[in-house]
Amino acid sequence: MPFTANIKPNQYFCDMCGLKRFLFLLLLVNSCVCGFTQTDSSNRAETSRNRQLSPAPQKILQRVSVAKDSFANVAVDSLQRADSLQLAQARRDSLLADSIRRASLPRLNVVFKDTSTYRKYQTHPYLPLHSPALYMLINYHQPQTKDELFYLMAGVIFIMAFIRLTFSKYFRNLFLLFFQTSIRQKQTRDQLLQDNLASLLMNFLFVISGGLYITLLVRYKNWTDISFWWLAAGAAAVLLLLYLGKYLFLLFTGWVFNTKEAAGSYVFVVFLVNKVLGVLLIPFLLILAFADPVLVNIGITLSAGMICLLLGYRYWVSFLAIRNKLKVNALHFLLYLCAVELLPLALICKVLMNYFNGSL
Repeated sequence: MPFTANIKPNQYFCDMCGLKRFLFLLLLVNSCVCGFTQTDSSNRAETSRNRQLSPAPQKILQRVSVAKDSFANVAVDSLQRADSLQLAQARRDSLLADSIRRASLPRLNVVFKDTSTYRKYQTHPYLPLHSPALYMLINYHQPQTKDELFYLMAGVIFIMAFIRLTFSKYFRNLFLLFFQTSIRQKQTRDQLLQDNLASLLMNFLFVISGGLYITLLVRYKNWTDISFWWLAAGAAAVLLLLYLGKYLFLLFTGWVFNTKEAAGSYVFVVFLVNKVLGVLLIPFLLILAFADPVLVNIGITLSAGMICLLLGYRYWVSFLAIRNKLKVNALHFLLYLCAVELLPLALICKVLMNYFNGSL
């Protein structure tokens, strides 16, 4: 049978009444709890109203009496601020005074030692980047080169080589003549006199070699500051005029005293030695032009000794050539050498030295 059939009506009603009591108690407890948790908003509203109605701060006026006028009072506002324009002007004046004071102080040169950037070059002692500009009149450095002298020496060697190849027989007989007897010497002399062009070229070679030797010697000793080319041209011209005058003087003397053969023999010996000397000076020219000072000194000594030997040989052979023809002794020939050979050379050297020293 069903379960609801066993429940009685009275019992059901009682159960419903108990449930209602429980719900009523629960509602009552909830109402009490909500009542205690509420706050009084009336006091807060009154407090905010009091704050809104509180009076604003009023300016306090103080009466300051003036000593000169006891009846005049000045009102001072304690909250009044200073004028902004006056403050800005005072600040500007203080900044101006500070800048003037800083400008009057001596500046210290602060050196920045910076090795990591290019800033280190700004303070380098050999790079005065911040120094004032300097204006100077200077002469550009002109390096002294020996290119022109090299080509000149090459030209001298070319002239000698041209004579050696073109007039090989004349060039060979010229040096063999020193070591031959008188009979063979006369034959070789006749052969040399027949070739006038080769003789002229050899005399030209002697003038060039002798002029360059004198020029290089003078420049090495620093006897003058004349240009190299002017000095070389002057030395060659002096040698040319000297031996040309000697040649004309000897021919004139032989014609006047009717000793043309003796004069011709002497002229031949003089120019023979000059031609040999012009060839032998070429190696010493190369030493004087391009060697070290030590080798230059040795070359000057050897060349001076060689020149003295050749001049002595020339005077000795000349004396032997004219002794039998003119019947002269050694004293007469020595007087001739002093009057015609040595005295003119001494006078020329004296004039040149005075000219180089500036006293002429």
